[in-house]
Amino acid sequence: MSRYRRVNIDGKSITETRVAAAALLPGTFAVIDASDKFAQAAAAAGRVYVVNCAYHQGLSIRDAVPAGDSAVGDYVEEGRELAVLCPAGAYKKDSPIKIGANGQGALATDDTDTVIGYSQDEVTLTAADFIRVRMRVGTVAAAITEP
Repeated sequence: MSRYRRVNIDGKSITETRVAAAALLPGTFAVIDASDKFAQAAAAAGRVYVVNCAYHQGLSIRDAVPAGDSAVGDYVEEGRELAVLCPAGAYKKDSPIKIGANGQGALATDDTDTVIGYSQDEVTLTAADFIRVRMRVGTVAAAITEP
């Protein structure tokens, strides 16, 4: 069972609907490709969305939206809170999150990582699951060391 039952957890309905270019898991990042379809995002470039559950098709938060089917994506905008699918790991409150492998969220650790948001949960995931992420775009600041 997932930690969250829906992706849109901030109560705002700010979405786009497109055909899925490939199967897309809810909670993963997507972009609109040159064919005007939702495709898995590989980086935080241009307009980015988080794929929502396909409830309108009878699917749950763990079911991929099939390629060629209608997909709904929540806009990634400053201050939005969305449930993002992330790999196993230790997530702390305010851990920076970037777009990782397969469009999932991932811990941002390098000062060149593009941060898309910050974890609002404090949890250790033993398998891929959802964490609540408050969206923000920026970079992780380099650590300042004293001489």
